[in-house]
Amino acid sequence: MLTELAVRVLCDSHPSTPADGAYLFAQTVDNQESVLAVGRDLIDQGRVQDLLISAAGAISGYPGGDKWLQALKRLRVPSQRLKAIKPHTAEILHTRVEAEALVRYARTRGYKSIIVVSAPFHQLRTFMTTVSVALEEVPELSIYSQVGAMLPWNVTVTHSQGSLALPRSGLIQTELERIERYQQKGDLAPTEAILAYLQQRDERP
Repeated sequence: MLTELAVRVLCDSHPSTPADGAYLFAQTVDNQESVLAVGRDLIDQGRVQDLLISAAGAISGYPGGDKWLQALKRLRVPSQRLKAIKPHTAEILHTRVEAEALVRYARTRGYKSIIVVSAPFHQLRTFMTTVSVALEEVPELSIYSQVGAMLPWNVTVTHSQGSLALPRSGLIQTELERIERYQQKGDLAPTEAILAYLQQRDERP
């Protein structure tokens, strides 16, 4: 069942009209080009209204929202289209913290649809985490998946708050292990619930 979900997440459809926002999940410097480039493309192609990033400072391997804003401006993303979301803690930045901040931001601004973007090896867990939070807080929010740009799989990079160094190909297995562990802890919704969410999302008018 997880294989079915992975295929749907990695090959997701998008709304027929521009989404309210696309969120670029924080990455280490090694992997950030994967999401920054796709964020620019989503804006250039008119597929989203706003481009969202974490406003966190340099922490947990993330170089910081200020540096990402500068990088996106260098990619010619208009500054008025860029929004930085403050996380609820300054002590650590991880996928769940970002997903909670994103879903709450979307709720307070009346967003109906968002696209989440992460590095390819991280995308499945990113999407599952965001949907898990939405199911708890804003189940009517339509969340879509956009995989980040491909980077060489055999290059060793840092990930997981900058504490894990493996070839990108090796990070696939660690992500699958995290999904299993976090589902057992209850931090991630069951795979069946996320598949049901996708079915309901795609049946909405």
